[in-house]
This record gives sequence, C-alpha cells and structure tokens, in this order.
Amino acid sequence: MRAVSRSSTISLLSSFAVAVSAMLAAPAAYAYPGGGGAFNGKGFDTCAAPSASQMQAWWSNTPWSFIGIYIGGSVRACSQPNLTASWMNTTYNQGWRHTLIWVGPQAPCTTFSSRISYNTTTAYQQGKDEALKAWNALKNLGFTNNAAGTPVVYDMEGYPNNSSCRAAVKSFLQGWVDQLAVAPAQQSGVYGSACNSYLNDLATMARPPKFIYAANWDNNPSTSVLSCVNGAYWTNHQRLKQYKGDHNETWGGVTLNIDSNCANGPMAPSGGLNSGSVCN
Repeated sequence: MRAVSRSSTISLLSSFAVAVSAMLAAPAAYAYPGGGGAFNGKGFDTCAAPSASQMQAWWSNTPWSFIGIYIGGSVRACSQPNLTASWMNTTYNQGWRHTLIWVGPQAPCTTFSSRISYNTTTAYQQGKDEALKAWNALKNLGFTNNAAGTPVVYDMEGYPNNSSCRAAVKSFLQGWVDQLAVAPAQQSGVYGSACNSYLNDLATMARPPKFIYAANWDNNPSTSVLSCVNGAYWTNHQRLKQYKGDHNETWGGVTLNIDSNCANGPMAPSGGLNSGSVCN
C-alpha cells in the first residue's frame, strides 16, 4: 500500500477538521410537537408568515395567541420566505399556536387556474392527493410521524350555487378527510365562506371533517354564531371563525395586514379552553 505524503495528510486532516466544525455549527433538527387539543382564544391570519422578530413583537401585550399560516398548495397567493421548520419552532417557543392551511385546487365552477374535476370519482382521488401533499409539506416544517392529531385545514373558497359543483366539492373533501385519517392520522378541517362555500353541506358527508373554519365577517368573534351553518353541527369544540376581513393593525411597532379570528376548536399543537371566552 502506498504511503500518503505528509502534505496530503495535512490536507486531509484540515478537511476533516472543517467538516467536523461544520457539523458542530449546524443547527439542531427541528421537531414540532404533535397533537391538536381544543383551544379557545383569538388569533389572526396573514397572507405571508411574518418574520420571527415581528411575531415576537406581536406576542407581547396583544389579544392574539394563534396565527393561521398557508403551508402550500397550487392556489396559495403568497410566497413564504419566512416559513421554515426553524420559524415553526421559534414561534412555537415564543408561545404561538398555529392553524395550518392548505390552498389547493378549487371548485370546478370557478375561474381559479387550478380546479378540481366535476367527476366525483376523480375529485375524491384529487382530495386524497392534496392531503398527501399537505402531509409532505408538514414534514418539511418539522412535523414527524409522531405528530399524530395535528389539525390541517383545506381552504375551499366560495363558488356558485351549482348542484354538480357542490357534489364534486363534497367528494373532493371526502377524499381530503379520508386520507388525513390514515396513520399518522391528522385532524381534517375545512376553511371557507360560511355561506358561499356551503360548509353546511359537509355535515352530511359520510365522514365529515373534524372541524370547520368559517369566514363570516360579522365582527362578532363568537364561533357559535355562523351564518348558514346549522347550530347543531360541529358543536364539540370544532369551530374556528374568521370574523373580520383584511385590515391593518399595529402592535409593538409592527404593522401587518390581517384577518381576525377566534377559535373554539383544535389548534397545533394544543391549547387551553377558557369557558368564559368570547370565542365560545
């Protein structure tokens, strides 16, 4: 065996030292906790996740305790330069809880560039496919196979009152619900206009979503008051409400454009119930 020259040895040792140094300097892997216990409190959503420093400024002396974040999908409107596993870990440790929203293809009777099929069999499979994509996005944000029970919301925007369109949407969302139920099972949610996304329809699905996140801009934070949604549906801490639309707010010297929300339902990773909260 040929001997290694002294200069080569020094070079190899130097390279090894650099590699070890880089390994030691690399950040630890981020693992976001699993679960999604019932949570009661106010929050907000905004198109793009704010920076960690902005989130810290908004945490202190504000009414907010959770943020809705758009984790992906073909119809997501904003890029997300801040949304990483590190951001999830940092904001969680700041105290925040998270509503995780996937914005994939929309109803077939809309003009969105990405739409589901009118064919209910195809739509069902498309719903399953979107759930798998959402799960892969969660893994990239630090969720693991131990993160069972995490609530994930599908954003289905409003669409025209068309019977075949409504049937396709129900079939699509059944696929979403069924795939998220596969281990490691997630809690399936659906966001949409309380009236124009026909959330009430979803209660009659064979396997309804675990919770709803209704846009109902009446400036009333109470989740028990939802237009077009039967008061007997999703009553066991299964409602989130977006009660005020786009507007600017400033806290801690930081101004963000937000929607205002209240939750009496599942939140990532978990939260606490306050029986006296105005979100009831």
